[in-house]
Amino acid sequence: MLSTIVALFRSQPTAKIEALARQIVDLSVEEISRLVAHQTDRMSLAEARGYVRARSSVLVRCKSWQIIARHPDASPLWNDAIVRRATELVVPLVLRRVGTGLPQSLPNRLAA
Repeated sequence: MLSTIVALFRSQPTAKIEALARQIVDLSVEEISRLVAHQTDRMSLAEARGYVRARSSVLVRCKSWQIIARHPDASPLWNDAIVRRATELVVPLVLRRVGTGLPQSLPNRLAA
């Protein structure tokens, strides 16, 4: 049992997972931004973060399988690790891109 767990961790090279996750982010950040842009403008940062994470999950998982299929040295066992890392990377990029969590300028007020 323990040897199986150790073997699983050894079979997940961190550098390859990171590279594959970054490819997924590059392929999906624009599409996810378009998907959530009009929904997050009235949300708090925490709400928007959860919303983006939820909305991006299907796309990131789909892209992960595509990336794994294109790389012969990638293992399907890495999918969960790749999806987790890609999601961690894409959420802040999307939030910055759509401007959620940034301070909004107050309208100019004239003195009486």
